[in-house]
Amino acid sequence: MRRRWVLWLLIIAFLWVVVSRFTEIQKLIHTLAQGQWQWVLAAAFLQVVYYVVYSVLYQASFHTVEVKSRVRDLLPVVLSSIFVNVVAPSGGASAAALFVDDAARRGQSAARAAAGTLLVLVADFTAFTLVLVVGLAYLFLQHDLKVYEIIGTLVLLLIIGGLTGVLLLGLWQPDRLRRLLGWLQRTLNRLTDWFRRPSPLNGDWADRNAAEFTQAASTITAHPRRLVRTLATALAAHLADLASLYALFLAFHQPIKFGPLVAGFAMGILFMVVTPIPMGIGVVEGVMPLVYISLGVPGEAATVVTLAFRGLTFWLPFSIGFLLLRRVKAFGAEEYSRAESWSVRAAALLTGLAGLVSVLSAVTPSLAERLAVLERFSPLAVRRGGHLTAALAGFALIALGGSLWRRKRTAWLLTLGALVVSTLSHLIKGLDYEEAILAAAVALWLLSLRAHFHARSDPPSIGQGLRALVAALLFTLAYGLMGFYLLDRHFSVNFSLGAALRQTVIMFSQFYDPGLEPITGFGRYFAGSIYVVGAATFAYALLMLLRPVLIRQPGSLAQRERARAIVEAHGRSSLARFTLFHDKSYYFSPGGSMIAYVAKGRIALTLGDPIGPVEDAPAAIAGFQAYCSQNDWRPAFYQTRSDYLEHYRTAGFESLCIGHEGIVDLTSFTLAGGGSKSLRSAVNRLTKLGHRAEVHQPPLPHEVLHELQIISDEWLTMMHGTEKSFSLGWFDDDYIRNGPVMAVYTPEGAIIAFANIVPEYQLNEATADLMRHRREIENSTMEFLFVALFEWAKSQGYASFNLGLSSLSGVGEHPGDPAVERVLHYVYEHLNQFYSFKGLHAFKEKFHPQWSPRFLVYPGPASLPAVAVAMIRADSGDDFVRDYFRGLVGERFRRLEKG
Repeated sequence: MRRRWVLWLLIIAFLWVVVSRFTEIQKLIHTLAQGQWQWVLAAAFLQVVYYVVYSVLYQASFHTVEVKSRVRDLLPVVLSSIFVNVVAPSGGASAAALFVDDAARRGQSAARAAAGTLLVLVADFTAFTLVLVVGLAYLFLQHDLKVYEIIGTLVLLLIIGGLTGVLLLGLWQPDRLRRLLGWLQRTLNRLTDWFRRPSPLNGDWADRNAAEFTQAASTITAHPRRLVRTLATALAAHLADLASLYALFLAFHQPIKFGPLVAGFAMGILFMVVTPIPMGIGVVEGVMPLVYISLGVPGEAATVVTLAFRGLTFWLPFSIGFLLLRRVKAFGAEEYSRAESWSVRAAALLTGLAGLVSVLSAVTPSLAERLAVLERFSPLAVRRGGHLTAALAGFALIALGGSLWRRKRTAWLLTLGALVVSTLSHLIKGLDYEEAILAAAVALWLLSLRAHFHARSDPPSIGQGLRALVAALLFTLAYGLMGFYLLDRHFSVNFSLGAALRQTVIMFSQFYDPGLEPITGFGRYFAGSIYVVGAATFAYALLMLLRPVLIRQPGSLAQRERARAIVEAHGRSSLARFTLFHDKSYYFSPGGSMIAYVAKGRIALTLGDPIGPVEDAPAAIAGFQAYCSQNDWRPAFYQTRSDYLEHYRTAGFESLCIGHEGIVDLTSFTLAGGGSKSLRSAVNRLTKLGHRAEVHQPPLPHEVLHELQIISDEWLTMMHGTEKSFSLGWFDDDYIRNGPVMAVYTPEGAIIAFANIVPEYQLNEATADLMRHRREIENSTMEFLFVALFEWAKSQGYASFNLGLSSLSGVGEHPGDPAVERVLHYVYEHLNQFYSFKGLHAFKEKFHPQWSPRFLVYPGPASLPAVAVAMIRADSGDDFVRDYFRGLVGERFRRLEKG
């Protein structure tokens, strides 16, 4: 969790740096665009060489202290360290910590990695000193050496001496190093105690790290050739950086000799190192031009080259380092996954932004000087078509952004196509290369994220969408063709069939056609209706293409049999039997677990927890989460127990208590005693009246099943409702016939109430599903039924009887409970006219059950409305609107009957 917050703080810091320096970034982009592109590319390539060589420097240094590493692993850390140095300025310590932590997470010694990181800094600054000496010598010979340049050099030498001293301390004075680390350990632990946090450095940390650091320092002196190689690599990196600067001078047509080139470069790097401002932002941009101007370089050229150099050596690596931060091991697997998710979302937002820019650019006039160049190659009609195409591509990108957020594969393909069209359109309509670069950059980023767009669209809907696209095009052409041909009296032109077709095509390739002049109101209406018809049909096609996967048929017979085997072997809840109903689909994990679910809209709603081996639960939850992501669903788990809550939280879910399940302990249940007086009186009264309870074992006789069907229909009519599903059973002949049923008989031998009994497989507990009765029954008949159920279950050896969920009972009763649970508590207290929450709870409370909480597990607060709708649809079979009004009318009838 702590590293997750660090990651988000770094993201916020990146956005702050970009926003606060946006003007400077714009100037850098404009400056680079003015240079000769061949030399600008050469300078950029040399920067790539520089960072690769710098990664080799880290590898050489780590090899010197016997820390294993690879260049391809170190390159992302090198670039990310630039970003971290800026957003978390600490004199380079934050970047060094990144390397140490990365090495430790690869199984290497943190102390040796720290020594290797120090060696990199010493070698880097020492090699740069050689370059600096050349620059200082040239400035001295030109009588242009300033006091602040000498002071900066002295500060650099002090830094080199301090870093070298730390290495020598480990070599010559290991006891002092151990005491220093011990003091650091005690100080940090004391600080964490103040904040009531666990101590980060415990036990023998100081002794162990001091010993390893001393060994690393000894290794450096024992391998002088490795040390020389490290210094040579550092010098090679600086030479590549210097060559990049020289290429930029050539890009801006400014010749320069070796002496001035090295002097300006040395001063810029010097003040980037010694200044307290992170990476010398603002300082380098001031010092380098001053040095070059004093050495005879024109002021404009010196400023332009410096800005371009900073763009390639700082701003571009800074941005790349931010993107590569997700690949650094310091943020772990969970943070890596979250960063991947952030990348997808950022790409979706940037796609929408690119679409907005495209639309705004399409409706604004192009620059006159660029149009003058374009007019020599492109006719007016093509440029107008470019405006319309850019606008349409922009609207498409805005519409597709939401589907990219959901990782839709089809949306990814369509977005790439729209970005290519947008790039070309901006160049055609007015050489707007800024917008074209933005669209191309977004396209390249999306290409790099290809593997993360895996959510499928509904296959039948894709075919339907593709057919709709073709039909939209043909229908719009036919609509325009026949309209212009038959309605030409409403226009100033007599259209032939060819002219009518041409006119329709023109209207889709330009914003308007100056030759089209409607002479009636209907003519103007028809011309505008072409766009409306085309937009409507194309929007429908896009909706079909991006539709989430629909479950048209629930689990097959083979899947249900496989699920039955798992439930019988591992089922341990009152919901286990309901997972086998025909409304469920199934996900099977490789570890032998099963998850039963229904897909409603974009919500995959599961019934209860995964059923299977307990040790497979985390993998089953993660696997189902990935499966839902592939199908553009969001998973939610309904009526889960507290056993797996930690697994759900680890997977990124949130939980909400939705009620309590009443469980009667049959070993202690009794009608004796004062607490059961009213219940005992009711049972005795009905017994004296001649009522009796009888269990019918499966298979039920046809005449009994028929009588139960009549009672069920009468009960549904009385309740003004329909059969529910998902978390409950419904009256199905096969379901009722093949399970035990407890029935209550009158003295005349007629059944007046019944409940079917459901097993819980591996849990020694029984439960009842359907509990129904006739309209006219004796008071307390249902209490009589349940007491009989308890006595029968106890005689069968069951330890407990599950009364099912008491919705919203015990939820949000305390001030410290989550806000959503307190809202549910308000519903429980004040909205009983729609559903008798309190009445149901009071009935179950008569049997003195133990209450066990049940939860709704969901992806996040934003998903709760969709999850609630999915629960209602799953429960009512998508007839929830009809059921709501039927229940409302039924309640009014019941009040009239009572009145």
